[in-house]
Amino acid sequence: MKTPVNARTLRQHLTYNWWKYLLIFAIAFGLVDLLYTVTAYRSPRDKTVGVYVYGYVNENDMKPYLDNIRETEMADMEEINAYTLTMDDTYGPMQLMTYIAAGEGDIYLLTRDDFLNNAMSGSLLPLENDKELLSLFDDAGINLQSGWRREAETGETHLYGIPLDKLPGLSKKIYAQDGYLSVIVTSGNQENAFKLLRILCRDGIAASAEDAAAQP
Repeated sequence: MKTPVNARTLRQHLTYNWWKYLLIFAIAFGLVDLLYTVTAYRSPRDKTVGVYVYGYVNENDMKPYLDNIRETEMADMEEINAYTLTMDDTYGPMQLMTYIAAGEGDIYLLTRDDFLNNAMSGSLLPLENDKELLSLFDDAGINLQSGWRREAETGETHLYGIPLDKLPGLSKKIYAQDGYLSVIVTSGNQENAFKLLRILCRDGIAASAEDAAAQP
């Protein structure tokens, strides 16, 4: 004889079996989330440029600025974003090393010590072959001497970083103590990383010149 379904039997059933429904719900939610994660659209690596900052990002200024660059000067890119890395004496260096090794992002703003370490280890790309980039500083009379470093393995000296203090306009948007802008060797989009770097430097120089002209 079948048990009749009524309020009493339903309550009794739920009393002993509620956990089964909770488990089914949790499994279903996990499967839906996994399906979304696997099938969600991701921009191709050559259509994204990431700026990783081992310091501070002013989201109110930096995001609109990068969005404008993507819309007006790098429209072939699907994403140009800035990300803040963890500033922690224990976890931060591990995260930074892991991200660079994995090729996360393209342009990095590093503190002086991290810049020196990565330049010596060969983790950064030389910048001096980008004549258009160098001409920005030559035309403005800006010396980049502090960005030149010797790579330990080869003994060669290259321009591995752009000192942030030469770009006062940009330092209002992103900041790292004694910071240097560099392009990592493992960048998956080097051509566009250099293009964005030139734009950042151009605007940083132009902003500093405008500020100087505005002073009485």
